[in-house]
Amino acid sequence: MDASKLIIGGAEHPVDVRLALTEAERRRARVKISYNFGERCIMKKIDYILQSVVNGRLTGFIHENDNGEMHPAIIICPGGGYKYLTPHEGEPVAAAFFAKGYNAFVCYYPICQDAVYPAPQLAIFEALAYVRDNAGKFHVIENNIAVAGFSAGGHVAASAGVLYKDREIQAGLGVNGTHIRPDAMVLIYPCIGVDIEGYGGGISKNNVLRCDELVDGATPPAFLVTSFGDTFVCCNQSLNMARALSDNNVPFELHCFEPGDHGFLNNNNRTLGESTTRYIGFDSWFSLCTDWLRDRWNPNVGFGKNVSADGRIIEDYFELSLMG
Repeated sequence: MDASKLIIGGAEHPVDVRLALTEAERRRARVKISYNFGERCIMKKIDYILQSVVNGRLTGFIHENDNGEMHPAIIICPGGGYKYLTPHEGEPVAAAFFAKGYNAFVCYYPICQDAVYPAPQLAIFEALAYVRDNAGKFHVIENNIAVAGFSAGGHVAASAGVLYKDREIQAGLGVNGTHIRPDAMVLIYPCIGVDIEGYGGGISKNNVLRCDELVDGATPPAFLVTSFGDTFVCCNQSLNMARALSDNNVPFELHCFEPGDHGFLNNNNRTLGESTTRYIGFDSWFSLCTDWLRDRWNPNVGFGKNVSADGRIIEDYFELSLMG
């Protein structure tokens, strides 16, 4: 397909899809698209104020088609160290997933003084419940809902995969664990362990919420991206998560690039200068991610078409008992 650019929220992002909107539809969706050819697609933007937390909201970009076609969904959590929300890790990423056929949402979870456990986690779980409750209205395949997160947002997304059975979380939302369990996790240079206020009764080294230590056999499959060159969030955090998933026989895919400091993997406007002759950025992992998700989704009946009973992608897995 022809590669072009999609601009949303003032940020420009390359996409690989044929998509066209009329000027009226662009104004309606508050989105500017820098080309006008190919298949017609209407984008509907929705905003929802999260009810379980202070200063939380969910923004969605929905395919509004007349043919009743259903779409997988992804809920994106921007990073920012629980102090702010990085703009280019939110709506531009949602736009890229939208261009790949997803109904994409951005979860603006509580930050700063509001980021006291379990508030950020309640935000992503309420977002999951809201999208699943409105799956028919939003043309979403209800068991094709992934979460994605960058940096601290990766911690929020990973929390969704390991805390959905937590009784405090369930009680806070009035739902059961199955309803708020994501079907897959996309974790990009994620913080896997964070000393978050309120977890375990306060801030101390003993109260770090380490998602890798909470992985079990029912944790959703994960796609992880990190870099050895990340001097802010060590790649060991992703490696620890991958090892925990492997130890519990949970399928995952891990990409660890050598060059690239924190944030480089989601910024196509940066270069690494003399440190490498390779381009390292958003395009290094995004197609790998959507290919991985595509293998896990079935557009007719949902999660499971290309996946065996133990959750592994069928055509990529064979049993090898020679080594652990």
